[in-house]
Amino acid sequence: MDINGYGEAALPPYLNYDAETLVNDFHSYFPSQMDGSEAIRIALLKLNQPEVNLPKPLRTATDIALHDLFGKLTGRTVRGIFGIGERSQVLCSYTLGISSVEVMQEKLNEAGDFRLFKLKLGDKNDKARIEAFLSASDAAFCVDANQAWETTAESIEWINWLKDRGCLFVEQPMPVSKANEFEHLFRASSLPLILDESLQGLTELEELKGVCHGINVKLLKCGGIEPAVTLVRQANKLGLKVLVGCMSESSCGAMAAAQLSAWADWVDLDGPMLISNDPFSGATYRNGSLLLSEQSGTGAILKDNDLFSN
Repeated sequence: MDINGYGEAALPPYLNYDAETLVNDFHSYFPSQMDGSEAIRIALLKLNQPEVNLPKPLRTATDIALHDLFGKLTGRTVRGIFGIGERSQVLCSYTLGISSVEVMQEKLNEAGDFRLFKLKLGDKNDKARIEAFLSASDAAFCVDANQAWETTAESIEWINWLKDRGCLFVEQPMPVSKANEFEHLFRASSLPLILDESLQGLTELEELKGVCHGINVKLLKCGGIEPAVTLVRQANKLGLKVLVGCMSESSCGAMAAAQLSAWADWVDLDGPMLISNDPFSGATYRNGSLLLSEQSGTGAILKDNDLFSN
């Protein structure tokens, strides 16, 4: 019986990647079928060779698929492959995007038993939405400023206002281009600062470890599970908080990222809840957490086996 490994990478428009080109690139580097663990090992080694300059989405999807396949062949979960132990459930945030207050309240009503919410900021009604959220819910919340605050002074004013309202942490308060102001903000901030867009991998971690309280780790930024594991390990050693996040992935990408949950302080893996065309199952949310599957591999299950038959 054929055993399939599945991988995924989101393609947000700002990355300017063409899906068809990426598929063709994959076939120029890797076979679509592999015979046994040795073939997988060779493919993983190829992924990590500096001279094999794969686009990040292609590297990410291939890395996930290879680890999913290896897990299935050996009867292990991906977290087991990396020695990531089990842990009680980690809170998963539910995203409330920029919208009207009315739409936000509708989304809040759809969120079920989530106990942590992430409010996206960057609009003129930000404070009104936060006040409406606080009136409607007693759940914990954090915010993602998405680089919206242009100065340290503006950031500090916002952070103090948010702290007074019980915010847990602030994600990417200032633009990446204002990195020279991060240290000042870090020293003045009354809330933990989590950096996302500023950090892509280990190189940036070394540069930013003294100007933030934590990092947002996404498989697409890192290039797959293996480099993400390395990044999280180093962040843990440095005493930084870890938020494991996602783009707009289906259950395939979310369940792959969820393998890192035991080493994270929070996960932001609600992607499958926010899309209507998920080709996979396996992502189960309960009591505000994304449950880890005991299935081998990542635990993502293709709904229609004919979908990728060609």
